[in-house]
Amino acid sequence: MLNLPECATALQGQGFTVVLYDPRNTGQSGGPPRDEIDPTQAVSDISDALTYLMALPSVDSKLVELFGISFGGTVALSASALGTMVRFTIAVAPVMDLDFISPAHRERVMHKCVQNRESQTLGNEPYTIPLVNEQGENVAGLGHGYDADKYKRLLQADLEVAPGHVNRITIMTYYKVSMWTPWPLWESLGSLEGKTSEKRGYDFGFMFIVPTADQVSYPEKQRLYFGQSGTKTWRKTKLEVECAGYEDALGELYIDKVVEGIQEFLQELQGL
Repeated sequence: MLNLPECATALQGQGFTVVLYDPRNTGQSGGPPRDEIDPTQAVSDISDALTYLMALPSVDSKLVELFGISFGGTVALSASALGTMVRFTIAVAPVMDLDFISPAHRERVMHKCVQNRESQTLGNEPYTIPLVNEQGENVAGLGHGYDADKYKRLLQADLEVAPGHVNRITIMTYYKVSMWTPWPLWESLGSLEGKTSEKRGYDFGFMFIVPTADQVSYPEKQRLYFGQSGTKTWRKTKLEVECAGYEDALGELYIDKVVEGIQEFLQELQGL
């Protein structure tokens, strides 16, 4: 999804060990209820994946990173702010708008969420709705739109966005997402390290990769939160991918530039 497998392959080609997984309850990962996203659980899960990665014999535990795109980028930054294991974090087009487009949309969706929570308590199945419609709009009215032409073709052909990923999401996902405001946490990126980086002899940091034609997570908001995030103990850098949109930031046209930028940042952190 969003060219992540292709990006993982490109990073492997440059000597990186990559652990790639679908979030809990989605895609090829297990867990009920299907197609439900819980942001706080996602932060815990990516931290567990990091613990697994660090135990692999091919991995230098002093050089581990978290990598995420879209909502995964938001999760990766949040996990980094809460832990001390990560050397650096890469966030590609992190989602910056987790609110509804109007109070009316919020009220309607929250009413449905309360009804479904009561229904599940009585033993009924979770209620699901399409994630996007044929106009590329989020059905619940959360955030902005997607690539309308691409999603229209997928929906008309009844195709999966990626293996195991269907155009459905539980209504309770919006209940959980609406209570999550991660960006204030990002201001503390690096605060848990204190002076550890000086003792270890290397730096920590994070990197935003901003597609300049992104219509889902607006570039100006990505730049704003990039500027507000992090402490002086962490280095940070921003790579803008000109003309790239949300869907193709890691696509064939741009992947070489992205991988090169990641390598340069890692070398900078190592003082090379």
